[in-house]
Amino acid sequence: MSEQVKIYDFKKPQRFSTDNLRFVSVITEEYCKALTAYMAYEMKRPKMYCKLDKVEQTNYDEFIGLVDEEAVIIEFDMKPFVKNIIYQIDKPIALILIDLISGGDGNLRNYKREITEIDKELIRYTGNQFLKNLHVIEGCEKNEIAEVNKNIASSRKYPVSESVIVAHMSIMNEEEEIGKTCFCMPYTCMEPVLSQMETKKLFRDKDIEYDSEFTNAIYKSVCGTDSEIIVSLGQTTINVRDLLNLKIDDIITLNNDITDEIEVYVESAKSFMAKPGLIKDKRAVIITDVIRKEE
Repeated sequence: MSEQVKIYDFKKPQRFSTDNLRFVSVITEEYCKALTAYMAYEMKRPKMYCKLDKVEQTNYDEFIGLVDEEAVIIEFDMKPFVKNIIYQIDKPIALILIDLISGGDGNLRNYKREITEIDKELIRYTGNQFLKNLHVIEGCEKNEIAEVNKNIASSRKYPVSESVIVAHMSIMNEEEEIGKTCFCMPYTCMEPVLSQMETKKLFRDKDIEYDSEFTNAIYKSVCGTDSEIIVSLGQTTINVRDLLNLKIDDIITLNNDITDEIEVYVESAKSFMAKPGLIKDKRAVIITDVIRKEE
């Protein structure tokens, strides 16, 4: 039986396993979803979204060849074990983000202006907010930006043959591509946590741990939000002539009896049934039932 010979390219050492690549693909996909939600709700840009294009293993030299010379390079740590992961953002994306967090509308015409030191601090702030949405590998504590570089030439250098995982993403505005962004994870950076980069570790106790964490995160985000609540005491029908002739002390009869339950609306959605009453000298309602949406 003849064996098929597999050609090995020494310029592109395959040091990451297939499961390592799958792990990065899963966490980057989740990052894109979280980043899309962040841009929609925090930056008020519901038409902007992030999508994962592909995840590949290559070498540092080829990664450099793919990056635009003016792209912003963010180096961040996954503290305390992983240092200098590369987060590349095309310059147009960086300028739009700077404009948005500075109070602008994000509609830029000049994408050629230089990135200033103030811009770098704004990118550092925004980048830290973005990276809060990236999965922290087991054993590490948090993602934190170490350095912001205005171009690839001023960023940290790795050997040209260094094996890297690159997760390619696009930032879109509806169907128009604003620019490219990617994570570049060199082998020497990820080696301390390589044993943790397995997909089975992502889904272990998922129903208990992840759902609880996700629920708590949602609760903390929305618990302080103001909501409009309307209590409907009842309804009636009246013609325009009678409406125009209404005077002080006129009585309008509603369809509800005084003992009937009344409807409570939260942001225009009927959510509860209640009974009217008083708390000290203030009018109030007591919730008697929760109206759940049909599944």
